[in-house]
Amino acid sequence: MKRVGLLTVALLSLGLLAGCGSTQKAGEGDQAGADAAAGRDGRGVGRLGGTSANLNDPSRGGGGAGGYRYDVNVEPEHRIYFEYNSALVNDRAAQVLAHNAGWILAHRPSGVVTVEGHCDERGTREFNLALGQQRADAVVRFLVSQGMPANRLKAVSFGKEKPLVPSHDESSWSKNRRADLVLR
Repeated sequence: MKRVGLLTVALLSLGLLAGCGSTQKAGEGDQAGADAAAGRDGRGVGRLGGTSANLNDPSRGGGGAGGYRYDVNVEPEHRIYFEYNSALVNDRAAQVLAHNAGWILAHRPSGVVTVEGHCDERGTREFNLALGQQRADAVVRFLVSQGMPANRLKAVSFGKEKPLVPSHDESSWSKNRRADLVLR
C-alpha cells in the first residue's frame, strides 16, 4: 500500500515537472485568458504576452497609464490591428492604447473618442459587423481600464464596409482588421 502511494506521488510530481517545461505558442491561450482580454469579468484586465495581467499594475514598467512607458507629449497612433477573427487586444495594441489614454487625458481632457471597429472582406456582412463591434467594445473597455471616462467613449462598427486597403490578399486584409480612434 505504501509503495502505491509513493508511486502515485512520484508520477504526479513528474507530470507537474513536465508541464513546467512546456511552452505556449504565440496566440494560444486558455479560455480564462480570452475572457479576461475581452473584459468579460469586468475588472479591466487584458491579455499580454500570453498571460493575463492587470494592466494597471505599476510593476509593468511604470510611467503612464497601465504602467507602459511613453512620452505624453508625443501624439499617439490612432489605429490598432487585430488578428484574423479576433477581438483580443494584443500587447502592441495595449501599448498604443495606453499611450492614447495618457495623451488624451493630458491634452484633451474633455475630448470624446469614437472607436471604429473594422474587419477584412472575408465573412458575411452580419458576421463582420458583429466582429467589428466586438473589436470596438474591447478597445473601449481597455481605455476605461486606463482611466478614460466611459461617458466620453463611443464604439461603432463598420464591419467590412470601409476597408483601408481594398485589395484581396493577406497583406491587405491584415491592414483592414483594425480599430480606429477618432478624437473629437
